Amino acid sequence: MDIKRKAVEMAIVPSKRRKNEIVALTDQHRQLMESGPPRTSSMLAPIMLLTGHEGEVYSGKFHPDGQSMATAGFDRLIYMWNVYGECDNYSVLKGHQGAIMDLQYNTDGSNILTASTDNTIALWDSETGARIKRLKGHTAFVNSCYPARRGPQMVVSGGDDGTIRVSMFLTKCDIIIIKSLF
Repeated sequence: MDIKRKAVEMAIVPSKRRKNEIVALTDQHRQLMESGPPRTSSMLAPIMLLTGHEGEVYSGKFHPDGQSMATAGFDRLIYMWNVYGECDNYSVLKGHQGAIMDLQYNTDGSNILTASTDNTIALWDSETGARIKRLKGHTAFVNSCYPARRGPQMVVSGGDDGTIRVSMFLTKCDIIIIKSLF
C-alpha cells in the first residue's frame, strides 16, 4: 500500500482577480459592478468592427483630434469613419487606380496622404474628400509616404523602384531623390 505524505502547511496566497471582473458589492442596493480601473473612453465598446472594405485593409490611421479615422487597402478606396457611437462610415474617397499601401494624416488633420500601387502619391482634403494633388515620379509601386511635420508642404515616399523621394506639393517636383541598390 502506498502511504500518502502529509501536506506541509503553507501560507495561503489569495488568487488574483482579473481586471474588470464583475463583483457583488455589499452596499444597501446589492448591485453588481465592475472592479478594476474605470473606463475612460466614451466608445460603445473597446473593440469595434468596421465593415465596408471589399478587400484587404493595408493602412488605418486616427485623425489627430481622435474623433475619426481613415482606412485604405486593396479595393483602392479610402473609408472615413466616426470613432464614437456606432462607428459609422461617413465618406468613401475614390481616385487611385491601384491598391493603397499607406495612408497618413498631416499634422493638423486637414489633409490625407496616400501611397498607391499606381505609382503615385495623392493629397486629399480630409473634410471634403476631394483629391487636391497627385504626385508622379516613382516608376514602380509606392509603398510608404509621410508628410513633413512643420514647414512647407513636403512628403517623403519610398517605392519598389528603389528610390526615396522628398517632394513638394506646391511645385509637384522632387527635391531629393535617393536611389538604393537592393
